[in-house]
Amino acid sequence: MRFAIDTSVFVAFFLRDDEYHNVAKKLIDELFTGKVEYACTSVINIAEAGYVIEKATDNENYAYSCMYAIYNDIPIDIVTVTWDFITTLAHFKAKNPISFCDNATLAAAYIRRCKAAFTKEKEIITKKKNIVGAEIVFIDELNL
Repeated sequence: MRFAIDTSVFVAFFLRDDEYHNVAKKLIDELFTGKVEYACTSVINIAEAGYVIEKATDNENYAYSCMYAIYNDIPIDIVTVTWDFITTLAHFKAKNPISFCDNATLAAAYIRRCKAAFTKEKEIITKKKNIVGAEIVFIDELNL
């Protein structure tokens, strides 16, 4: 399995009261054990995770610790801001009726030739058939 991991998965992992916490934890655990062949995320998604976690917890230090863990401790490839990423993200945002950061997940997936892994965000569910870029999978539907 090869995945670009969306912000929503990291938020679920770091917020224990999130409805997708257990399945997100299982996915992250499988990154550490090598059961997932490859995973990546973009720097944009890391920044988004930070602000979402800080807003949810009102704890800037915890949010920074989470971002640090994603960037340095979780065994994933970090997709940086290259010309290829910038142009792919801009094109997907022009075509897709979803958020900029969700398009960053799709751009990372497209560039790294993998699936985009999301929690079941309402925006993604309702607009999935109109989204271009990469195949979308929902983490609670994976056989983890």
